[in-house]
Amino acid sequence: MSEASDLPISPVRGLPAISVPLTATWQSPAPPRLRLLLGAVGSALLAAVVLPDARFGINVFVVALAVTASVLFAARTRPFTASSAVLVTVAVLLSGVSVVRASEWLAFGCLLAAGMLGAMAAVGGRRWKAVLATGILFTEAGFRSVGWAGRTVRRHRPRRLPVQAPESALIGLTVGVVCTVVIGGLLASADEKFAGVLSSVGGWFVLEGPIRTDVVVARVMTFGFVLFIVLGLSFAASARLSEGTPVARPAHPAEWMTPLVLVALTIGAFLAVDAAQLFGAAEAGSNHSDRAREGFGQLIVVTVLVLLLIGWAGRAAGGQHRHFLGGAAGTLLALTLLLGFSALRRVWLYQAEAGWTVARLNAIAFELWVGVLLIAVGVAWLLRRTDLLPRLAAGSAGVGLLAIALAGPDAVVAAANVERYEQTGKIDVEYLSLLSDDAVPALMKLPEPVRSELALSPSPENPWYAWNLAKWRAARASS
Repeated sequence: MSEASDLPISPVRGLPAISVPLTATWQSPAPPRLRLLLGAVGSALLAAVVLPDARFGINVFVVALAVTASVLFAARTRPFTASSAVLVTVAVLLSGVSVVRASEWLAFGCLLAAGMLGAMAAVGGRRWKAVLATGILFTEAGFRSVGWAGRTVRRHRPRRLPVQAPESALIGLTVGVVCTVVIGGLLASADEKFAGVLSSVGGWFVLEGPIRTDVVVARVMTFGFVLFIVLGLSFAASARLSEGTPVARPAHPAEWMTPLVLVALTIGAFLAVDAAQLFGAAEAGSNHSDRAREGFGQLIVVTVLVLLLIGWAGRAAGGQHRHFLGGAAGTLLALTLLLGFSALRRVWLYQAEAGWTVARLNAIAFELWVGVLLIAVGVAWLLRRTDLLPRLAAGSAGVGLLAIALAGPDAVVAAANVERYEQTGKIDVEYLSLLSDDAVPALMKLPEPVRSELALSPSPENPWYAWNLAKWRAARASS
């Protein structure tokens, strides 16, 4: 096994080299097994058949399982650590949200998070730079996997081809035909006159009836995208990422202590002014509600900025002045937790006045995650295991998103608003009518004529391979 040099080398002839601004290099793995390439092509074909022209459902989960199986069982993966196994497990569970939830924004967000966690596990980065640059590193791995897979293709290619032509000519012809079909199909779907020209030149290109050109193009693009993902994950899981050794350059205590003290004093002053609200001395009213709505977003931003400041201070301090750093950062952590409690109380008072929405529920969930992360930072410092924080932050975010998805934001909000209507007679019909099928079972409990005003109707039927539990329950509740 030969190590990659410090200079970036393009994995494909003619393509520019990709250099990641990190002290990280890839160690070239052995050529992939033929079964990996077959699994990658099979997963891509499956995705091309069941994903385009269908909504999210069980099809997404099946494709995710196929991709995971291809990488884990066919690639020469290095031994996975416990943290990598947890990340992969959470990623697979997140991809299954599309089976149980009908909210498309939620399913797409969970799928995106699953991809990031899976890429993080495959890349194997443990420091903050590598974790934050997972997308860049995975993209580099994907481009490198093209030449990596080509070594196996050349080794197993048939000795006698039906058409005698140079290898470069066959590669160029294949790439050219695929690009022409994709680009031509997109342009044909964008302009009817151009579609007519293509139809007159070659009627085979502009399809009509049950098979549409845009769907064919979508299937080709889906095939290429999933193939790129499987090969990129396999390369990253087979190669070894060398992140380098960070150079410890402790800064003067005044450089990192001063910001910690000043920010702590500022937050303390804010909490002193906000003490009446923080400890519930003020009565809830319209002015109180308006203030809560206006201040919640700023408090969330402040807690995130404090988290970043503490991380920077810990890196700048190095191993020296540990007791001073612990005292200042610990005090700031405690004040920030109180600030987070104040933010949660503000949004709780606001929802008591205006009712629950998905945005308010998600904001509370995000603030709770930041609070858990602040506590984890303090515990990691006490145990001297700050090396666990990058992956812990990513994994806890995935677990939190999974918990929110399983609870169902639309369903929770709908149930809360139904209960609020029963108690106060207040309801926002316009907002509730915008919720997904996740909310239909709860909204069907509303009495007439409110239920008729919502105009509840299940989504159109999907193919059997896009079956979804929430849509099935909505159809049963509406019937």
